[in-house]
Amino acid sequence: MVNALLAPRPWLQLALLVLVIWLAARALRRALLGRIGEAGKLAIAASLAGIYALTVLLTAMGTPPPWMPFAFIALGSKTTLAIILASLFLVWLVLREIPFPLPHWAGFILEGPWRRLLMPADVTLNRMALGPGMRVVEVGCGTGYLSPHVARRIQPGGTLFCVDVQPQMVEATLAHVEKQGLRNVHGFVASADRLPFDIFDIDLVFYAHVLGEIPDRLAALRDALRVLRPGAVLSITESLPDPHYRFRNDVMKLAQQAGFEPASVVGSLFNYTATFRKPKPREPLGYMPRFD
Repeated sequence: MVNALLAPRPWLQLALLVLVIWLAARALRRALLGRIGEAGKLAIAASLAGIYALTVLLTAMGTPPPWMPFAFIALGSKTTLAIILASLFLVWLVLREIPFPLPHWAGFILEGPWRRLLMPADVTLNRMALGPGMRVVEVGCGTGYLSPHVARRIQPGGTLFCVDVQPQMVEATLAHVEKQGLRNVHGFVASADRLPFDIFDIDLVFYAHVLGEIPDRLAALRDALRVLRPGAVLSITESLPDPHYRFRNDVMKLAQQAGFEPASVVGSLFNYTATFRKPKPREPLGYMPRFD
């Protein structure tokens, strides 16, 4: 009965294969977490993607893949479209399982018109608690898409610290803000879990479409907690179709595990900003009880 259902619908077989590969990627990632390193995860994902690509190629050539339990019928236009869509979906799923920053040579993607349409800067910034004189850290600044807007909103007296793990991205950001005549921006090459700032030094730390690219997200948020002053704000923005998109429930749990208190979540499933606060100490800093 199953074969009779799938025989006239090869796109169902491809969709099933996508599901199997995704489940295999998740199972391997959980089973080997912390034992194989990022290179090992990349090798596993590349192998799974290669199996799928080979399946599509053999199908297009009319040769049934030996690991498939069904035989494909001749490809038609609708099936070809289904293969393309399924392939793109597989790439999206695989990228979700591999946390890595966008390579600097692909930085032009961050400046494309699609980002202005799907991730407008004004919407993101309006959800943040920005104001004059603030000391702000942008983790994962990329090419500086948001940096000039943030730098203007915290003038006068404010300072923006742009942090990225890739030196080329930091250079691109500084060049971007310099062209616009902004002098209150400083760049740092550092990982998200080792921010180069003192404790209680920052008013706002924000991640815009970056959190999913960080291998150790919990360590990164704990370091953000370290540098923020008590009562200061952490802002996390996520948008689809970013392959490293993190669902709001995951973000809420992670931030609370790091020690933050939830403040608000604004937006929709496709584009939202979650805001958290660093808890204030029960007693003022430097407080010493007196015993008369």
